[in-house]
Amino acid sequence: MRERSVARPTRDLPDVVRLAYLVFVLVALLNHAWFVDLSDPTPLDSLEGGSLATQILFGSMILVGLPMVWHLGLNRLRPVASPSIVLFGAWLLATTLLSTDPLLSLRRLALYVIAAFLSASLLIVARSARQLADAFAMAGFTVLAASYLGLLLVPALTIHSHYDLTGEIGHDGLWRGIFSHKNEAGMAMVLLVIFGLFIAAVRHRWLGWTMVAGAGIFLVGSGSKTPLITVLMVLGISWLCGVIQSRVVRAILLVGPVALLMTITIGSIVLPPVRSLLDTVLPDATFTARNEIWSFAIDNIVQKPITGFGFGAFWLTEHTVFGSVVNPDSSWVQMATQAHNSFLDAALAMGLPGFVLTLLVFIIVPTRDVLSRPSMNPADPSANLFLRLWQLVLLSASFETILFNPNTPAFGMIVMAICGLRLMKVRPVIS
Repeated sequence: MRERSVARPTRDLPDVVRLAYLVFVLVALLNHAWFVDLSDPTPLDSLEGGSLATQILFGSMILVGLPMVWHLGLNRLRPVASPSIVLFGAWLLATTLLSTDPLLSLRRLALYVIAAFLSASLLIVARSARQLADAFAMAGFTVLAASYLGLLLVPALTIHSHYDLTGEIGHDGLWRGIFSHKNEAGMAMVLLVIFGLFIAAVRHRWLGWTMVAGAGIFLVGSGSKTPLITVLMVLGISWLCGVIQSRVVRAILLVGPVALLMTITIGSIVLPPVRSLLDTVLPDATFTARNEIWSFAIDNIVQKPITGFGFGAFWLTEHTVFGSVVNPDSSWVQMATQAHNSFLDAALAMGLPGFVLTLLVFIIVPTRDVLSRPSMNPADPSANLFLRLWQLVLLSASFETILFNPNTPAFGMIVMAICGLRLMKVRPVIS
């Protein structure tokens, strides 16, 4: 008797479902708190402490994203769970439980994990590079259109003014669009520039370059100089990695700029010769008074060098009040809610072991993954996308706490980039 063949069910999802999920997650990761009124202190507190709306939004997305990834194959993310990632996560959890405010740290950690998972899930849900490019286009143009329309229709909510309660001066007239700060808008715009280059490579040239132009103009209007310089450096690095065969030279290209920035930021506090050199060659060697925050952070790191203060707990305690300000135009540092340096905040949250693990997970392992390829193929848009996003956020991490803040547009992108670089060692992430 002939045995009847049974068709295996295909683990697939309709393209419309995939695309809707991709766009929704991307928009939320780029910015989930639109049109913040900086003259009202209530939303500012919510942004720093984590609002109920944010928790509901990310909670809803994980309830959708987790079943989708499970259906498509959760095992596809297995290569991401390298020993270094597992050790990093275990230490982060341990120091969270030992936090000076465990409940606060656990809430922060939950949001952090959810945002990281959603970012990684983009690589599983996207069927192809073209579909990911479509999602980038829809999400990116949504953000751009809302930001430009906001300048015209609600300038009080999209342009910095002297009514802002951020404690910063000199920002009047600078564009922030749907974002809460010009620097956040600037980072989002350079991310859209990289998205646009990817769209131009795999989808449609004019569509991609339109996004690049729109984001570039808004970046200029935001007055954010650091993102502009950083994205030019990143494009240069990715191009050089595509033409240089030497692993040693490529390693220097990838790690050298980050090491230099860490030297002139953290090194300027702990190494007097670096401080003297910077005073000589830079017009503002304080980096807009950030050096005071860095010095204050380092003084407190030595108080709890092993376990730190707990994830997200240090800056919301009595420790946030610190000394006088050298530059009277930079009184904003007295209201700092972060170290403005991701690596110092890693040490504050998780101690020196956490600092080392942060270097391992965010710098050393991705560098090894890039160097494991014979060379970066200039014609491989996916590889260039991941490399550019990773380097862009990493170079910015010495001046902002973005590696540990899921409320920033950069966090989700570096998680996606690191996962992408890791997965490309095993198989093509998106064909």
